[in-house]
Amino acid sequence: MEHEKAEAAAGQLLEAVGREAFAYAWQLLRHREDALDAVQAAMVATWRHRNRLRAERNSRGWFYRVLRNQCLDRLRARAAHPAAALDTDLADRAAREPIDDVVGHESIERLRLAFETLPDPMREILLLRDFHDLAYAEIAEALEVPVGTVMSRLHRARALLRERLLANE
Repeated sequence: MEHEKAEAAAGQLLEAVGREAFAYAWQLLRHREDALDAVQAAMVATWRHRNRLRAERNSRGWFYRVLRNQCLDRLRARAAHPAAALDTDLADRAAREPIDDVVGHESIERLRLAFETLPDPMREILLLRDFHDLAYAEIAEALEVPVGTVMSRLHRARALLRERLLANE
């Protein structure tokens, strides 16, 4: 009975985070194949450890922590082999350019540029809250920090983004 509940909970979680998980991984890694690999590895790990999911635990936040760790592993591997990472990043960037042309809206471009100048921890917390709509508790679980830290980091990240947007007007 307990095993069936764990399987049901894991299945519901994985179904709920599918598309948004890829978007989050892509936003961190900026490479399609790496993002797909990270999501797949996180989903496999979640399924493998489905008995750890409990009703009182923040399962969505836990999944994002697993996914974040998968992404960080890939970023560390890229840092260890920068030439290979550069080749794949350039190919991925070239594949995205037509999308950027279609969007092409000036304010979106300004926001994207300002967003990309933020330090990684600030970009990440904005992604989790404002783009993926995770609750503070879920973000705290994903980043393994207290909720108060999430709130203060989010405040600083939004203030810095606002400052950079105003500077580019």
